[in-house]
Amino acid sequence: MAGNHPGVPGLGDAPFNAGGRRSARPGPGRETGDDENGVGEDDVHGRALILASVARDARLNQKFLLLITLSAAIATLGLLQGSAAVVIGAMLVSPLLGPIMGVGFGLATLESNLIKRSLITMAAGMAVAVLVAMLIIWLSPINDVTPELRARTQPTLLDLGVAVVGGIAGVYAIMRKLSGVMVGVAIATALVPPLSTIGFGLATGRFDFALGSALLFLTNTLAIAFAATIVARVNRFGPSLTAQHTMMQVAGIVVTLGILSIPLALSLNAIVREIGARNAVQTELDRLLDPSDRVDSLNVRMDGEDVSVDGVVLVDQYAAQLNPDLARQVQRKLKRSVRVNIVQLRQQTNAAAQVEEQLNRRVTTLEQREGDSRDIIAGLTVGELVPRERVLVDAQARRVVVQRDREAEGEQVAAAIDRIMSSVQANYPQWLIQNGVLTVAEAPAAEAPAAE
Repeated sequence: MAGNHPGVPGLGDAPFNAGGRRSARPGPGRETGDDENGVGEDDVHGRALILASVARDARLNQKFLLLITLSAAIATLGLLQGSAAVVIGAMLVSPLLGPIMGVGFGLATLESNLIKRSLITMAAGMAVAVLVAMLIIWLSPINDVTPELRARTQPTLLDLGVAVVGGIAGVYAIMRKLSGVMVGVAIATALVPPLSTIGFGLATGRFDFALGSALLFLTNTLAIAFAATIVARVNRFGPSLTAQHTMMQVAGIVVTLGILSIPLALSLNAIVREIGARNAVQTELDRLLDPSDRVDSLNVRMDGEDVSVDGVVLVDQYAAQLNPDLARQVQRKLKRSVRVNIVQLRQQTNAAAQVEEQLNRRVTTLEQREGDSRDIIAGLTVGELVPRERVLVDAQARRVVVQRDREAEGEQVAAAIDRIMSSVQANYPQWLIQNGVLTVAEAPAAEAPAAE
């Protein structure tokens, strides 16, 4: 099953012979004018160049392995961070679109060599991506399930539609040499992030994640490859098949995509039911709560055919029948069994919030004054020229009295203490630091502020 593709590495030189008809492209020794379909020489040469480009992109080499390794590492780190921008960057680095297009063009041209080469390259890329992801997950201290990871575990028919349209755009970009379009196709049809999610599921034991992301990767791969096959056939790549063979090829693609659509349709139906249940719960909960109440968190999920509701609401007054009333109303609307576990927390009024704010400011002020008083005492008693028991502090009034006996201090010591007091006063201008006279009569009275 090798066709005439001059200059295409790995593709044979014998003309096609499918269904008893010759290739739509001239083989060796045939002139363009001999082609019963009237295909021009420029068209033949152009298709040969396109096939050569596709075959090159499907090769397994060091460049491919390096790019898939880097792409898988970037995608895994982006998924762990929950960063959509990093995940998009990994899609742009990924080389997997090349072998997938190789499979599509190989099916269109019936080139077994190109199909085999592309499948080997794609299998190697998948294995490397999953192993790199598992290694990073194993080394990473963070293994939380982020929204970016969860988004790759529930593929639906919408993902199939995106992949089909992306495959058509990819083939058009290859034939028209539009590199910018291929960038958009790489972003729209995520290939490496699902493989990284498979690695996450295997490394953490979340096999439901691994199966869901594997289905997403299979969906994208088959949809892109089959879309490429159809577009390539429409553009007269490959041999001219009989109507019967053409119908068999189309039927095979449709049946395969139809089988793939079954789990995707079930997943989409589950998501639609969950969204409907969440809307019903939200509507009934808003009706049961007062206008001043608010929902802090709400989680609605489907447990088989039942609906489970968990959440936290902030209320002014506790409603004892909130959970049973909500369960009854939602069950009446959805015709399903509903379990409700909503915790009610008393929310503060404006007056209570203001009082709390004032208390917080008061506590902060007292803590600051207490810290200033300790620093002032430490500054005044430096060098032990002033004993600690002679420093009296009134933190409430921001006043400090240093009891002194200048006659006993002496001229030099008194001057040094004056300098210390002036320096501390400069550092704390909001405080009043003053001298006091130490007398026998004042000593007992001075002990009261010190005890405070």
